[in-house]
Amino acid sequence: MQNLKDKIWGFIILLICIACCKQCTTEYIKGGDNKAISNYEKMLFDNSTIEAELYPEYKQTTIKIAGIPMKSYDFRYHFNVDGNEYEGKHTFNADLPKSNTLKIYYLKTDPNFNTQDPKSKLEAEKEKNSSNSSLYWAIGWGVFGILSLLGLINEFKKKEEPETETPAAE
Repeated sequence: MQNLKDKIWGFIILLICIACCKQCTTEYIKGGDNKAISNYEKMLFDNSTIEAELYPEYKQTTIKIAGIPMKSYDFRYHFNVDGNEYEGKHTFNADLPKSNTLKIYYLKTDPNFNTQDPKSKLEAEKEKNSSNSSLYWAIGWGVFGILSLLGLINEFKKKEEPETETPAAE
């Protein structure tokens, strides 16, 4: 019975390794989103900003890192450009905002593409094009997957050893 559980867990771990390796490899190959990079650059060049109004409802998320609770607040906002209303989302990682307005950048040709901080988003997208971290993670997951596969193969090769009775001492 224990041998069957070991095989099942080995197979599950192998599947997780394969999925993580594939995801990291895909991220490395894909790199940054060139369309998003272009849009963020246009936003910054045009300096197209507007004051958006935050909706009063928000979602609070608390995670604990090393036992210390970290809170974030997800807000939705809306704004008008040329008589049309647009929406977006922003996460505050420190405290709740003190105002119900937020300065956001939007793409003049498509105000549906908007954000509060295009500079940091642009840097993050460009980092994907030059960073090897996804590649290193893919290699790590691949090595772990190979080791898991070898362990699983070894588990299937094992034969149940019959219990031998030892003669009773007379």
